[in-house]
Amino acid sequence: DWSSTTGGGGGASPRRTAAEYDARLADLERERECIEREKAQVERYKQLLLKQRDIMIALTQRLNERDEQIMALQDELDAYDKNQAALENKLDEKTAQCIRLQRLELDGGAAAAPAPPA
Repeated sequence: DWSSTTGGGGGASPRRTAAEYDARLADLERERECIEREKAQVERYKQLLLKQRDIMIALTQRLNERDEQIMALQDELDAYDKNQAALENKLDEKTAQCIRLQRLELDGGAAAAPAPPA
């Protein structure tokens, strides 16, 4: 064997270089696989964020619809309150009018009654 007689310098170097290439190639392959896994995970996160965004948009839309519904109901309630206040005022006026008429009737009835015999 020529390499063993020459001190092994020429034969060991190509074997060592091939082993180094193989090791480096294995390292690069592991790094590539790691990058692909990370890319896949980033894509999953991206899809999750898009889904969350869509959910937030839908919830915001529903909240806006509810707000509009609440405001419409509040307007309706305000109208009922205003109507009730007007009816209560009218009732107070009619009650006061009835009381005045009853007093007039009582006062007029006493004046029209004959005086007791003396």
